[in-house]
Amino acid sequence: MSDLFKGVTLKRTIDRKATPDSRPRVDGTVETGAPAWELRVFGSLTALHAGRSLPLGPLRHRALLGLLLVRLGNVVPAGQLVDELWSGRPPRRPIATLQTYVSHLRRALASGGEQGGAQARVRHSSPGYVLEIDPELVDVHRFETLVDRGRKELAERRFHSARDELSRALSLWRGDPYLELTSYGPIADENERLEQLRLTAVETRAGACLAIGEADSVVTALYPEVQRNPTRERCVGHLMSGLYLLGRQAESLRLYEQTRRHLADELGVDPGAELQGVHADILHQRVLLTEPPASGGSCVMTDPGADCSGPGPEAAPPSAAAPGPDDAPTDVPEPPSHPPRPAGRTRGTTRAPAPRLPTGARTGGVLVGRDRELSVLGDHVLDALDGGSHLTAVLGETGVGKTELVEELAGRLHELLQEVVWGRCTSGEGVPAYWVWAQVFRQLAVSRPEVFRRAEARFGNLLAPLMLDPESGRRSLSGEDPSARVRFLTQDAMCETLLSLAAEDPLVVVLEDLDQADESSLELLALLRTRLHCEPLSVVVTADDTRAAAGPMGAGAVAEALGDSRTRSVRLAGLSRRETRDLVSAQTTVQVPDDVVRLLHERSRGNPYVLHQFIAGVGDPGLLGDRAVVENVLADIPVGVRQALGRRLAALPGPVLDVLRCCSALGEAFELALVREVLGGSSPDVEAAVEAATRHGLLRRAAQPPFLLSFRDELVQEVLLGELSGSDRARLRESVVRALARRPAAPHGEYEPVRERSRRTPRRHSTAGDPQGACGPAPVPPHPA
Repeated sequence: MSDLFKGVTLKRTIDRKATPDSRPRVDGTVETGAPAWELRVFGSLTALHAGRSLPLGPLRHRALLGLLLVRLGNVVPAGQLVDELWSGRPPRRPIATLQTYVSHLRRALASGGEQGGAQARVRHSSPGYVLEIDPELVDVHRFETLVDRGRKELAERRFHSARDELSRALSLWRGDPYLELTSYGPIADENERLEQLRLTAVETRAGACLAIGEADSVVTALYPEVQRNPTRERCVGHLMSGLYLLGRQAESLRLYEQTRRHLADELGVDPGAELQGVHADILHQRVLLTEPPASGGSCVMTDPGADCSGPGPEAAPPSAAAPGPDDAPTDVPEPPSHPPRPAGRTRGTTRAPAPRLPTGARTGGVLVGRDRELSVLGDHVLDALDGGSHLTAVLGETGVGKTELVEELAGRLHELLQEVVWGRCTSGEGVPAYWVWAQVFRQLAVSRPEVFRRAEARFGNLLAPLMLDPESGRRSLSGEDPSARVRFLTQDAMCETLLSLAAEDPLVVVLEDLDQADESSLELLALLRTRLHCEPLSVVVTADDTRAAAGPMGAGAVAEALGDSRTRSVRLAGLSRRETRDLVSAQTTVQVPDDVVRLLHERSRGNPYVLHQFIAGVGDPGLLGDRAVVENVLADIPVGVRQALGRRLAALPGPVLDVLRCCSALGEAFELALVREVLGGSSPDVEAAVEAATRHGLLRRAAQPPFLLSFRDELVQEVLLGELSGSDRARLRESVVRALARRPAAPHGEYEPVRERSRRTPRRHSTAGDPQGACGPAPVPPHPA
């Protein structure tokens, strides 16, 4: 199965060979009619001229443009703009400042009008300002126009035309509208309105596709939408219809049951008449062709080749056969013509081999540079479903993209109708035992109620620590500390329940952040690993392997699970420079110069999360072409990155953290002996602390003499140095000077490389007590020969 993912394109609907003005459509084709001058709001607010991003300025300048754009053609009073821009805390001269912003916007918008005048302008009209622009030059206006056309075409039963118009509309959706401006109230309201319109377009297009028999397209498009919007009943109904047309009757009925329970648990209501009608038609296998209404209503067809232009037979009223809430859809026999799928089995019987995963770009997110890792992970998971009897671990540092990789795989498994359930480990006080498994069982109790009821009846109170009551949705957590025997029997019952569920239908379980799991959850995982003997159950875990290996459990359950001979690992490293360029282009649609890509890659070490944070700090994507602006942003550490690194450092033992703070003031590279001399008697076990920091992946030791130490990530060094007060840095500087002064003169300048490196400091950092940004300890004078 090593070739399962060959040719997979992981970038979000972006064709690297397309022209700058070309745009991929939902159906995979490319729309090439983009105007030479365009104002884009999907993703970051951007003005483009001939493929070049115009310099709209800092965040608040673009917010002003966004506030005018959401009232396009209408005058917005100056006082209202001041209130919305500064949230009731205006500057000292608000009107003058607003006028300055308007002047900047006028210059920026005019800079793209060399070929015949500005395409957009901000005009003063008492009592405020109005944005004037041809609506056809705004992508959101074209989106709304195409959606209206598609709905009209569907109402007039021109299904192919409706599908094409709505596909073109959805191809314009490059990301959430006004992505960086949703902290401004009116823009946030517009963002929500457009998201609802997008969902309407998705549902309407699905109705058109069902009418012409394109059920596979419907299933592919609606699976992620239903996952994100489980109460969107029309979306659920279309997905049920698509599954039914593909011969997936059992999955369609299971989806209805899951939706019914979710509505009851969350809102206390039953599904509406439309969704109940779809359920009744599928449950009783009616040959039904319904005419989709203008709104894109349900359309169930059992004859994809039927002529959609003629009237269909009259549908029986839903009330005539609508089942009660306790009807068991699992008793309905499946048609014998089902296509192959991941089939379950009774343990001990022969099972059909797992199918191949679908390939092709998905639209659920941006994943760049992980083709090989996705291929390997897919092989491991499918092999486990086929009885491979192993655990699969996705390992890497925080922010490197472990969750995104597993989500991409889960999306492809969903297209095969393979169930994937998730749990996320959480550390901290008050987290109950087996918490990550409680999340998994909660989902299974909803998606497989009948099998779960049988397991509950079989094991009774043994499942009390994490069992869901399928009717009330309430968990029962035992606060008692059970005996060792009861603890083992409880874990055995949980394992047997999971294996029984997998025997009924193959199952993929994802456990995120295993390095933060509680002891009980790890014990259960260890027991389950010993029980995986040719079972159609795939367990995928994600973990920060350096933190797991060096954490308080050390060689305990986490390290044991990750180091077991039957655990197959996929390790994620930072992106290469070329992949960094691809990711920046995918996020911003801006071509970034090579020297800027090099700066971004070196500073982020190819970590996607850190890279995103730096790009967000630049603000306007068009400014990524300005090296000076990028260097200024890279000189500081984004708040999100600083907090993430701070949490990682806060988990360290006190002595290790003290040694690291000392090391942060010693420059780019330093000797262990120098660390010991600087600390003196304040830290008796410096070597043990350095070894612990190395296991945590914070320090590294050179492979050749003099075996100098250095930080793996300069951002960690800067955060540590920034935590030191000015007086602490001064004391460290004096200690370094004294330590070097005590050393005898070395022949042939043996210590000179150490002294030279100790004079180097991180590029920049700042602390609350040092607002100007300290530059670290002063240069250390070399020891006189």
